[in-house]
Amino acid sequence: MSIHSGEQQRHQWLNAIGIDSWLPRAPLPGAAPSADWVAAFHYAESGRAGAQESGSQEPPVVAAAQPSVPKPSRPAAARIDTAGLLDAPKRASAPAAEAATVRQPLRASAPAATPARPAQQEEAPRFKLAYLVRGDLLIIDSLPPHQPEGFSRQHKRLLQGITSALGLTAEQELSAPFMLPWPMLASKTLDQGPAEARRAVQHKLQRTLAFTPAIKHILLMGETAARWVVEPPAGADYVQGQRLTLGDGRQMLMTLSLSELLRLPERKAEVWRDIQPLRRTPDA
Repeated sequence: MSIHSGEQQRHQWLNAIGIDSWLPRAPLPGAAPSADWVAAFHYAESGRAGAQESGSQEPPVVAAAQPSVPKPSRPAAARIDTAGLLDAPKRASAPAAEAATVRQPLRASAPAATPARPAQQEEAPRFKLAYLVRGDLLIIDSLPPHQPEGFSRQHKRLLQGITSALGLTAEQELSAPFMLPWPMLASKTLDQGPAEARRAVQHKLQRTLAFTPAIKHILLMGETAARWVVEPPAGADYVQGQRLTLGDGRQMLMTLSLSELLRLPERKAEVWRDIQPLRRTPDA
């Protein structure tokens, strides 16, 4: 087999497995001269004719048509695995079958010429919550969804002052914030509507209470936190200063968010009046 035939066959093999070949067609300044077979090389379809004319005893290699594998169509309204996303560090070694249980099965229908349009989904709400714990108090603060810095040092300093005024000691340190932005994924094919958003918020709340059973009080700061943590009856709305008692005996109270207080410091007096039921007395 000549050098030309061998190179022709090698490039046909590369083309068959999806690799493009590039050869110089004109002298390049400062480059070494190309081999003699480069000028007579024929690419793609013309390459097979050139190989046959070269008199090679071996038949030219023809790229086998690769079977087209149909891509599985996505479900019309897939359900986002919020529990898996929130518990990702603990579920990293879980079997893949467990994660598959949250996906809807694909329909065994004949492939259509155009993909089916997904079913109409409710628009995903946009919000951001921060979960923090200090002593027996769980704070869920509402943050502007487009605020890039999230829970800033100013937020932390203000919250430390508020919780210290409630009677929490210096030994009871404020935890690092756990951020829950929604929607969690930038995808239009996943169901991240209001029902899934509430499910994610409630799941994180239950996980926090289970991990820290000493929590006795929950402070919801901002209308967003109250809206998604509490499931109000039909027609009910956020009420600043409202106090609720949960089924397990924990107390829940609603007030303004830290972002509102940083923007409008004159409203700190309102928050101080709201949180009086959470204040520790000296003999408590």
